[in-house]
Amino acid sequence: MRRAHLQATTKAGIGKAQGRLAARALGGPVKISVIVPVYKAEKHLGATLDSLLGQTHGDLEIICVNDGSPDRCGEILREYASRDERIVMIEQANQGVSVARNTGIARATGDIVMFVDADDTLVVHACARVNEIFETQSPEALTFGIECNPPEAAPASLRRELSPSDTVYEGFEPALLFKEHARPYACRTALSRSFVQREGIGFEPGLALAEDQVFYFAVYPFSKRTVLSSEKLYIYRMNDESVTHESTDGRRAMLVKLDRHLTAIEAICRIWNERGMRDFCAGELLEWCLDFTMLDISRLPAADQRACYARLMASLDGHFSAPSEAFAVRRPTKACLADIRAALATESATSETTNADGVVSSLHKARYYLMRRGFARCAERALMKIGLVK
Repeated sequence: MRRAHLQATTKAGIGKAQGRLAARALGGPVKISVIVPVYKAEKHLGATLDSLLGQTHGDLEIICVNDGSPDRCGEILREYASRDERIVMIEQANQGVSVARNTGIARATGDIVMFVDADDTLVVHACARVNEIFETQSPEALTFGIECNPPEAAPASLRRELSPSDTVYEGFEPALLFKEHARPYACRTALSRSFVQREGIGFEPGLALAEDQVFYFAVYPFSKRTVLSSEKLYIYRMNDESVTHESTDGRRAMLVKLDRHLTAIEAICRIWNERGMRDFCAGELLEWCLDFTMLDISRLPAADQRACYARLMASLDGHFSAPSEAFAVRRPTKACLADIRAALATESATSETTNADGVVSSLHKARYYLMRRGFARCAERALMKIGLVK
């Protein structure tokens, strides 16, 4: 891996990059395809389209996929498309955000592919900056920062996750998936369309939550050059209507959330198996899967915990070439796995067969998350739960 700090953009730099692109023998400037999946977004769709049409880099195609939205989205899209030929409208029956994005990818003709959700916006120079980085840095994948709107609605932990460092990766390093603030949210990543076509990059159909997590596990390991930029080019609207922020209060809602997360893990394991990556980053992947699910599972009754852990371990044991414990290199991970195995080995699914505080003991969970996140972040999370910090 080679790391290199990105140079700050200047107006002169943008002008030079655009001049070089304009001198291309074919087609002029690099055309960017912006894919916008649209569903129940009539309240903010106009602002999203205005932000795209107002970009300082104007050589765009804006592919809006109306995913069977029952509100006025179709009418709004037709009105905008009649005024600006850069807007390409596609209508389809409702199949979910992943299929809508895949429809847009299949239609894209630009050299660069970007994603914008229908209730979010880009800063005015976002496409110009993306264009320049592709011209000067030649990445196959570019991930940039996100600004939340309003900023105070985003917890500190989310703001950190949306703020990557300025780094260039030659090839793949596990840090891209497991340490850098370069996940989730596919809308913060632009891809070379040649890379998309070469690797068959797309979104997992049927996933309505955590589809972005699967996306990154299919992108970063195969990108020959990945650029991370701390520049905040995307404005993410924080609102209660967002699927990302839907309530997980209550057993039923938590089971729905965990079903989606476990489906995402199954998809990641399948993709990596198909690509010959069975034991690739095994320890990191194992710890990430526990981190992704364990806290939510611990909020369920014991029988539900056992069912969720049985599904998780079936995915991991089917993925790795040896039992998962063989790849647990750190003691807190091994302790959690031992608790899970012990619970799954019992015949009864009643709470009497588990630790008093669930399948995984509170002590083992605490040690695990202290190892994963450190004392400061664990303390911050505890204070958030009781409302002392945001």
